Amino acid sequence: MSPTVLPKEKENIACVIYGANNMFLEPRPILKPETDEVQINIRATGICGSDLHYHFEGRLGARILDPAVPMVLGHESSGVVTEVGATSTADDTFKVGDRVVLEPAKSCGQCHCCQIQRYNICPPMKYSSTVQQGKNDGTLRRSICYPTHLLHKMPDTMTFEEGALIEPLAVAMHAVARSPVTQGSSVVVYGAGTIGLLVAASAYAQGATKVTIMDINTSRLAFASEYLPDVQTIQLPLKTTSDEEEDLFTWAQQHTMGIKDGDCDVVFDCTGVESCVVLSFFMVKSGGSVVLVGLGKTKIALPVDVIATKEINVIGSYRYANIHAKAIATVASGKIRLLPLVSHRFALEETPAAFETLRKGGDGVLKVQIGDF
Repeated sequence: MSPTVLPKEKENIACVIYGANNMFLEPRPILKPETDEVQINIRATGICGSDLHYHFEGRLGARILDPAVPMVLGHESSGVVTEVGATSTADDTFKVGDRVVLEPAKSCGQCHCCQIQRYNICPPMKYSSTVQQGKNDGTLRRSICYPTHLLHKMPDTMTFEEGALIEPLAVAMHAVARSPVTQGSSVVVYGAGTIGLLVAASAYAQGATKVTIMDINTSRLAFASEYLPDVQTIQLPLKTTSDEEEDLFTWAQQHTMGIKDGDCDVVFDCTGVESCVVLSFFMVKSGGSVVLVGLGKTKIALPVDVIATKEINVIGSYRYANIHAKAIATVASGKIRLLPLVSHRFALEETPAAFETLRKGGDGVLKVQIGDF
């Protein structure tokens, strides 16, 4: 089968960073796929918060980029197969022209976590556009060769923009799947960014009948009301009265924001902000669950007495495992809409402007995508 090639005017460029504020768009060779790989023309890539940190700070928490070892950014991508490599199995799954979503997590397949199908917490995990077990080049480029076991077919009815949002949707659906949300559940979500909105949408899809989203940003809350017409929105105060620990707990007790005791089954914190995490334990009903989705400070002072005496279930949620196919099917069924979340689109050659748009934020900025739409 002859491969589909990129148009001559479309050079294979990649977004490469060498450290903080040191980004270049560099030409890269178009490689031939090896065994159990396919070559993909990337059509859409979303900018994640981690990409912002690497670009503007040169690090993501303790994961510091070595300027001598530059890295390609991007891990929220979709595209079309342009060439198929040899296969080591009888299962010849992919063909030229297939539309695919790329899963960025490359687990070892051998450790205890992988053996129990929780590969998202595989200790030697490699993850696209992340300094984790060394640097791992990402997908913000025009052409890439990718392992077939990390690809998921998209239906023809799904756009590439939607395909590039399957990765953050997988984060949200994994969080909801780890929770006890069921038919009739009442849910509170902290954070009206992309992940928070998708957690709320996923909670509805799993049967929740009352969902409340809280954020400090009024424009994001207004969008949440448009995106999810049945959702309740509440604006949080911009800051607590004090940074002192005891005052934070007092503030949390005084700002349950009208949610009655016993009226909230599950709280999802998608911010990682200390005050929101603390408030979650006061907000949730006795015997309820708090799911920690957002990553913030390494150490947070928690109201242990409240957690213990209310017998609150504390659940961690990290990335995703075995959820991409379900996420694609959920979008294809119409249960969750993704396109409204894309606020800005840029060509690959406009990547620096795309990052600056997301960094500045402001009203109307939500998910910024880059690609050949």
